[in-house]
Amino acid sequence: MKKILITGITGFVGSHLADLLLENPENEIFGLKRPNSQLRNIHHIVDKISLHDGDLIDQTSLIKLIQDTQPDEIYHLGALSWVTPSWDMPAAYMQTNAIGTINLFEAMRNQGSKAKVFLSCTPEEFGDVPENLIPITEETRVHPINPYAASKAAQDMVSMVYSASYDIPIIRTRAFNHEGPRRGILGANASFAFQIASIERGLQDPVIKVGNLEATRNFTDVLDLVRAYTLAMEKGVPSELYLIGSQNIYTMKECLEVLISLSTSADKISYEVDPIRVRPTELKTFIGEFKKFRDLTGWEPKIPFEQTMESVLSYWREFIDKGYY
Repeated sequence: MKKILITGITGFVGSHLADLLLENPENEIFGLKRPNSQLRNIHHIVDKISLHDGDLIDQTSLIKLIQDTQPDEIYHLGALSWVTPSWDMPAAYMQTNAIGTINLFEAMRNQGSKAKVFLSCTPEEFGDVPENLIPITEETRVHPINPYAASKAAQDMVSMVYSASYDIPIIRTRAFNHEGPRRGILGANASFAFQIASIERGLQDPVIKVGNLEATRNFTDVLDLVRAYTLAMEKGVPSELYLIGSQNIYTMKECLEVLISLSTSADKISYEVDPIRVRPTELKTFIGEFKKFRDLTGWEPKIPFEQTMESVLSYWREFIDKGYY
């Protein structure tokens, strides 16, 4: 039996990763959650996993977590991960994402844990890369332009220190945009889909509020992504960095138009820019090269972008119909 700990198990990616890992009956899954965490994303598996209360900013709880679970592998996904709120609470982001990671590694050291660690960072760390340096690679310089990205860059540097100083085996990744059910509405596509579902149910006027639609991204379905994460844990070289993503390249306007085309109210829907949704700084072109990871693992994304968008819209229809909001 392999003992696997997931921080951030109640979140978007963490919950899908737990689903995938549970497909192997040899895996015993543990999850770190805050005492007041919403369990909606994992309600269907709560009887198949072991949840432990704690917080990344509380080292005492992390020491107890490592002591109680004795994990063989740790997927460290727990973080404050929304870009827009980070301008209003930069210290909280640094505390959770960077100091929280120090606390986790110190808890491992306290307990003599030899667990292999998967670290999920972000290409937001690269900042606004000039067009002549696109696509982004593992060698692209780090130049964060928002507090979230700065906190994740600090987390990344922390992991490098603990790997070098204490020989903790840490697999470092930066996953480009990923979408699917369970992402919160602070995400652009989730916000679009939630508003479309609300319009279909007569809960909102047929006008979608949007931010900057000119940004270009490449998108991976979350189910493909968590499969990539398990391959990284299995085959990744400690201390190495791997970029993960697809060649599904779209502007945010194209994403919006795909979602509208899937709506039963498509002929009635329009959209307008809401200044509140426009960030102080925005990454214009966010396209990566993923050869290093694919050569190592053989991973390829399988799920078409339109299918991903359909799953997002279906999720928010069900969310509204069940009266969650």
